[in-house]
Amino acid sequence: MNRSSPIATDLVLSPFGASATELVEAAKCADESGFDGIWVLDHFSGKLVGKGWSHEPFTVLGAIANSTKKVSVGPLVANMINRNPVLLASSFSSLQSLAAGRAVLGLGTGAPPGSKFALEQEMIGRRLEEKGVSRRERLIETINALRSIWNGDTNFEGKHFSYEDLESVIMPNKPLRIIVGANGRKMIELASNHADGVNIRVGPSIKELIHLATELAPSADFEISIHEDFDYSHPFGGDFEKWVQMGVTKRACMVNAPFDMEAISAIGARIVEATS
Repeated sequence: MNRSSPIATDLVLSPFGASATELVEAAKCADESGFDGIWVLDHFSGKLVGKGWSHEPFTVLGAIANSTKKVSVGPLVANMINRNPVLLASSFSSLQSLAAGRAVLGLGTGAPPGSKFALEQEMIGRRLEEKGVSRRERLIETINALRSIWNGDTNFEGKHFSYEDLESVIMPNKPLRIIVGANGRKMIELASNHADGVNIRVGPSIKELIHLATELAPSADFEISIHEDFDYSHPFGGDFEKWVQMGVTKRACMVNAPFDMEAISAIGARIVEATS
């Protein structure tokens, strides 16, 4: 945004039980109200949270990109288990074209076996890696494959993916900025070595994890953001001052349908005033 701010505030739109139109309208409201970015969760089944449906994020994000002017847009986070890197590259390139460079790729390992969100992979018979180290290795390879495609390489050979004589997948001269979703030390270490930023889910160890991310940040441009629920009852949607003090550069606040447009607009305006 065209303002000086100690911390940016994004909205994370939950697609569960919302219409596509509602998601786009919430994004437009946030864009007009002064929020910095819009993310959409990557889940294809509303059953995970007892809702009747979900939405494919890149489709919705394309509509959002075409309907907004200032906010960054992206998935938080794209599930590497469900997406071949070449198809992911094509999806993100299309979004980046619609967003005129405003798109950011949030990327994650997917849910571990036995967890609540692993239900989606069980539905489609997708094998999940039992060991965290295996999931992290696959994520690194996914990032490397994406970077390779963006660099114009025609061949890539990895343990999980490979391509040969690959050409003409992405539009040229479009940026690829990758933010890794994390909830522990190992993922923060991975992000600092392979990505452009890290988004840390708020939990009991959040202070220690932010400190680690700050220590490992490879450059001043490395983005350190947190993922928390949007608090409609708070004047600023949550206490951002504590995150500023911890070294966070962005907070990503999740909202669920039905979206309170009036409250989003009012809170956005207060955030802009307070951080100008």
